[in-house]
Amino acid sequence: MQAQPVKPTSYFFTKGEQTKEVWYYDLSDLNITKKQPLTLQHFEEFFKLLSERRTSDRSWCVPIEDIEAKKYDLKAVNPNRKDNEDKRSSEDLITIIESHAAEIEKAIRQLRNKRI
Repeated sequence: MQAQPVKPTSYFFTKGEQTKEVWYYDLSDLNITKKQPLTLQHFEEFFKLLSERRTSDRSWCVPIEDIEAKKYDLKAVNPNRKDNEDKRSSEDLITIIESHAAEIEKAIRQLRNKRI
């Protein structure tokens, strides 16, 4: 069984200022393993963007009003990430699998019939 990925989160606040927005930086698509550990190189862009809280493919801001409306749920969902999720229904997938299974069964029958 493979270990579940951990999505670490760090929060930075400016002392003496009221929070107007939360800036997120997403590293969740990195494949971090024992053989490929997290290094400072992974944070190069983060450090470049941090001081100004700039937006990039990996970073974005959420106004405090939006966070308040979600009852302070700080879940980081990157709006800049391309959606690679398969949108097909389970019924569509079952139909595709059954179709391929039928083709495989037909090929197996043909191979068996060619045996001497």
